[in-house]
Amino acid sequence: MVAAGLYDGPKKPPLWKQRLEKIQAFVVENYLPIAFAVALTFALAYPVPGRFLVNIVVAGNVHIIQEVNMAIVFFISGLVLNTSELKTAMRRESWPSVAFGFVMILLVTPALGFAMREIPLTPPAFSVGLTLFCLVPTTLGIGVALVRSCAGNEAIALLLTVATNMVGVLTMPLYLKLLFLDFDAGGLHLNVNIPDLLLKLTLTILVPSVLGKAARELFRPVEVFARAHRTPLSLLSTTNLACIVWQTLSGARDLLFQQRASMIVAVIALGASVHLFYLAINHAAVKFLFRPPIKEHVAVVIMASQKSAPVAVTVISYITSIPAQQGLLAIPSVVGQLSQIFIGAALAKHVAPLVSRISKAAEAEAAAAAAVPAPEEQEAEAEKDTEAGLSAGLPPRPSAPTSYADTSSEPTGGSAAAATTTTAAVAVAATTPPGRLLQQQGPSSGS
Repeated sequence: MVAAGLYDGPKKPPLWKQRLEKIQAFVVENYLPIAFAVALTFALAYPVPGRFLVNIVVAGNVHIIQEVNMAIVFFISGLVLNTSELKTAMRRESWPSVAFGFVMILLVTPALGFAMREIPLTPPAFSVGLTLFCLVPTTLGIGVALVRSCAGNEAIALLLTVATNMVGVLTMPLYLKLLFLDFDAGGLHLNVNIPDLLLKLTLTILVPSVLGKAARELFRPVEVFARAHRTPLSLLSTTNLACIVWQTLSGARDLLFQQRASMIVAVIALGASVHLFYLAINHAAVKFLFRPPIKEHVAVVIMASQKSAPVAVTVISYITSIPAQQGLLAIPSVVGQLSQIFIGAALAKHVAPLVSRISKAAEAEAAAAAAVPAPEEQEAEAEKDTEAGLSAGLPPRPSAPTSYADTSSEPTGGSAAAATTTTAAVAVAATTPPGRLLQQQGPSSGS
């Protein structure tokens, strides 16, 4: 017999370990804003390492360290991409919403760049930076994470992320040429060469994504590794995104400190306003044009309202090779990405409970509708009961109770009792299912 007090259940971990686990969970959940904040702090406080790395250039204007960072990001995106999740998002009933997301991300929302480029900011690089931020595709990882926080359809979010960033390789150079055709960029030296941009974006975005996906599909150990280490791979991808921001801002740190604080505040406000405008337009369009299920609605609206700062920074590095200009052009994208994160976190607290309530109500309504048989099913069941009664030798059940009493003359004596008994028996037979009637009658006297 075990003495009392020797076993008090599983031991709780020490208090310091519990706190460490909570801190770890918080860091993992909020790793992107934390990484961006650290990158911004280091770039402004001690820009020397980042400036050194961003000045390593090959082939004329290719900042090789940044390109490696971006290639790693898209290689990981292909590596963790689950084909079954994409198939889930490609159901026929979801096509209208997915198509709408494609059109908004790649064609409609970039058109806001025509308005952004006309805003008289000082220096003009801020206006051009906002323009560039509008034309890039949706976010790489934060969009899917936000859809998850809002209880939306993750499969559709993933499909829009992967597909629009790949197709954006073709649309971004064309939109760049259109936006800056015969436009005075305020003394900025922008080299918008469509074939050169197509080649570089293909090598940076498309090729790594395809290689990552091919490695997952062709080698079983790679797939197992990607499934088992999805969170660490996601953190590594985010770290590379932060490294791109760190290098870009380090190169423009001195020039950035020369700008007026009011202009920096204006850029932050405009970056947040762009995101809020996208949210309002997309929500109204999806609600009144398509009316999809609530989870699908949330996914499409969020993904169509986000823009990717790292992709914008990559494009900036291709159209100008001057680090100081790159940094100023990148500021609107960085603050725009941060505003998306904070606005999304605030929305998630209100949207997630709403989505949960609406989803449960829809499921309850569907279950109630399935529990009530249709009129055709009721008629089929009645015919089945009648056939069962006929096969058992019973008369067919009348459609309604009928009185067989003689109304022409009032029966007397034994005739009246017999008529009453007959009427009651017929009424009972008319309202009793044949199977139950057989049970009541029991075996016949001749058996």
